[in-house]
Amino acid sequence: MQQRSSAWLALAAILSWAAPAGAATTVYVDRAAWESAVAGAVLTEDFADAVLNSGVTFVSAESGHVNPALELYQDVLASTSGNLPATTWHFAPDIVAFGGTWTLGGPGGSGNSLLVYADTTTFVGSIPNSYDGEFWGFVASAPMSSLRLVGGLGTHQQNYQLDDMVYAPVPLPAAAGLLGAGLAGLFAWRGRNAGLAPPG
Repeated sequence: MQQRSSAWLALAAILSWAAPAGAATTVYVDRAAWESAVAGAVLTEDFADAVLNSGVTFVSAESGHVNPALELYQDVLASTSGNLPATTWHFAPDIVAFGGTWTLGGPGGSGNSLLVYADTTTFVGSIPNSYDGEFWGFVASAPMSSLRLVGGLGTHQQNYQLDDMVYAPVPLPAAAGLLGAGLAGLFAWRGRNAGLAPPG
C-alpha cells in the first residue's frame, strides 16, 4: 500500500504532462533533466540504419534523409521568409515528449534556427543556430501525433543534423511499472472524459 501511495505521489508531481491544452510546454537543454522529467520511459531512434522505429515516419519537403554511415538524420530547410519547406515527423502512438542531439550549420553558414511545432501549428520553441552536438527537447502538455520543423526567420538556409532522437510514446514503454501504468491510465481516462476532472 505504501508503494502504491508513493507512486501516486510521484504521478501527481509530474501531472504537468496531462495538463489541459494550452498549458505550458517545458523545453530542456540538458538531456539528464529531460530524461528525469519523463521518468526514463523513452524510446531512441539512433539512425544506425535506414529502417526507423515502428510507428515513426517523416516527410521532408527538401532533401531530408537518414544517413546510416554517420548514424544521423540530416536536412536543409529554407527560412520562413521563403517557400516554407518543412520536415514533419509522425508518431503512432502519440508522444508526450521529444528530443535529440542537434547540430545546426553546414555549407553557407550557420543558418537562422529551427522552429518546432507540435501537431503542425502549436509553437513549442526554437533551436538556436549555435547548436553543435547539443541536446534540445521538450515535454508536452498534451499528447501529439506529429512534430513539424521549419527554418527560422531570415534569408539563409538552415542545415541541420539530428542524432539519437528520443521520444516518449503514450502509453509509456514503462507501463508495466505502477507509475507508467498510472500515466497511461490517466491519458486514456482524459481521452474518454474530455473536460472532466480526473478521479480523486
